[in-house]
Amino acid sequence: MLRYAPPPDFRYVWLVPGPSFRALTIAAGTVGLSSLGLALGPETAAWSLTSGSLPIGLAVAGGAAFAVGLVRQIQRPRAPPGAREVNMAIVPWGVLVDPGAEARILRWSAIRKVDVAVRHTLRGGTPAIVSSVVTVQTEHDVLVGHAAGAVGLESLTVNLDAYADEAARPLATDLDGMDVLGEDGIGPVVGLLLRHAQELCSTSQGASRLHLPAGDYRRALLRAPGPETLVVLGRALAGDVPGSADPRPIAAICAALLGAKEVTPKLLRLSSSPHPIVAAVARAAALRLGVAPAKVGSIEEVDEFLFEEDRETIARIAAGLDGAA
Repeated sequence: MLRYAPPPDFRYVWLVPGPSFRALTIAAGTVGLSSLGLALGPETAAWSLTSGSLPIGLAVAGGAAFAVGLVRQIQRPRAPPGAREVNMAIVPWGVLVDPGAEARILRWSAIRKVDVAVRHTLRGGTPAIVSSVVTVQTEHDVLVGHAAGAVGLESLTVNLDAYADEAARPLATDLDGMDVLGEDGIGPVVGLLLRHAQELCSTSQGASRLHLPAGDYRRALLRAPGPETLVVLGRALAGDVPGSADPRPIAAICAALLGAKEVTPKLLRLSSSPHPIVAAVARAAALRLGVAPAKVGSIEEVDEFLFEEDRETIARIAAGLDGAA
């Protein structure tokens, strides 16, 4: 059985370049000088006749304390030396640098390390995270982004290597993980997977593997899949297969073609898989089987990590416009 790490438990983490420590120091200094100016205002003459320099000392001390407190509350954890601060979005399939029309896409296989540093404070005696700085290290770059509060990337820092391995695993064209799709991630693949899934659901050999009526695809579509079919699909969706290739996308498509609503919990689990094809196809299958979009997530969230042809094919699968019915 193929072993998979728990799917990412984050959806979209937005990070921005952090303010420089110098700017915060200037702001704190301004607060301190303002307090000194306040102490030297018109009221100072009256106070000095009776109380000497005590009000000035109190004002300066109070201003300094406030300034130090301001810096401690606003400052964020420091970025590593030589790091480049950028806008980033971390999603289950990788990192988008400068999200937008010209976004740079970093898949998990391109990322060597992810670190998260946080700053704590006490709120009512309870520790709380004030800010976070996330460092993404690739072979050639060290990128940094900041966020207020916690970012919830613990699963990523622990499972990064496992996510990279899962996202790089070749896809299978059968339910046993034995027949490898030979595209090697360099071109669209979902159209090929759809054709293989349709053959599984219609040919005598595929029908035997799925425990369907041989040569009677149309009739198979009109009845609920039997228990044996659900067991086969469930095992493939869980990766419980003898081969090393990933059978989950073709199993998800077969489930969609056959109307196997009983496997939707497994499809929902796959909807955040670190492999973008697995996640997008699982979402399409779940949507076709009647799962609410708010529950499974939109296919568009994965768009940046898919070829245009794959996006179109996946949309047809979700809408039932793949010629299967």
